[in-house]
Amino acid sequence: MTERVGMLRVLYLCPLGRQHQQWRLQAAPPELQVTMRRSSEVSADEVGRLIAEADVLITERSGVVDQALLSRARRLKLIQRVGSLYHDIDLDAARARGVAVCVRPILGTIAVAEHLVLQMLALLRRAMPLQQVLRQPPERFLADGPRRTDEDVFAFNWSGQTRITLLHGKTVGILGFGEIGAELARRLQGWHCRLLYHKRQRLPVAVEHALGVAYSGAEQLLRESDVVVCLLPYSAATDHWLNAERIALMKQGAFFVEAGSGSVVDEQALAEAVRSGHLAGASLDTYEWEPIRQDEPLLQLTREDPDANVFLLPHVGSCNDITLQGEFHWFYENAVRLMRGEPLVGCVV
Repeated sequence: MTERVGMLRVLYLCPLGRQHQQWRLQAAPPELQVTMRRSSEVSADEVGRLIAEADVLITERSGVVDQALLSRARRLKLIQRVGSLYHDIDLDAARARGVAVCVRPILGTIAVAEHLVLQMLALLRRAMPLQQVLRQPPERFLADGPRRTDEDVFAFNWSGQTRITLLHGKTVGILGFGEIGAELARRLQGWHCRLLYHKRQRLPVAVEHALGVAYSGAEQLLRESDVVVCLLPYSAATDHWLNAERIALMKQGAFFVEAGSGSVVDEQALAEAVRSGHLAGASLDTYEWEPIRQDEPLLQLTREDPDANVFLLPHVGSCNDITLQGEFHWFYENAVRLMRGEPLVGCVV
């Protein structure tokens, strides 16, 4: 609950915790007066009271902006959605009141989506175990040793791999479907995958069609998916949500990819599922303890079994060319443009 003194009044509704709010607030230009509230902790009455005094509403996956709320926004000139999804904003009501609506895709979110594709491909193509193959003597694979290649001389699959597969045509299930899930779905459409998703509140059918996804119950998603992507946020309800019982629901030979909250996953149970062969591989970018502890079960598995199909990364999924502070500063770009009388960017209304 923090405010900054400036010329233009901005109400920022953020779904994330205190540290994330502070980072966003620190990036606000000094000419803006920013009131930050966590959307899950603020009442509808308080939002209505605050929006009555706001020139700009910045909303980041923070609930419905409907006609009833906009009717209280007597000063509002701009709704800035942080992210690419805006189905929960009443565009007709905004248009009728002369309020611009703009969207801003999040570069860090796009980076995570790209990173997830890397994680999936690394598992399906067994990238990490195959590194060990390159360190073996060539005579182990061809009795007469290596030959110089040309257009007619080559040794396709000279190590005799049989467990490499395609992403093309696979069923990919996404647990926890917010901005990252949407960006991942957009990137997988060209791979001809069947895309399932699960979240607490189902998306409108039109949004499902646009993203090429189908809604599924969580356990049914686990049963049907060739690749399970976990993007669940942490809460008391999701602590070790993916436990041994739920992992057992997954297909024999399925793959697991994690880039949500590390503490959602029972890492010991996941390691056992890979070790036993129930799962064909696992890739994590987030962990229950960070920096990663050296006794982390999946990390131990890679030491014990070089053939284990485990691809681990040090929580770098959102890394990209722009710093966090730089990206957060961009969230306020249209508010500054509005104040200066400059054209807005990313307008949908």
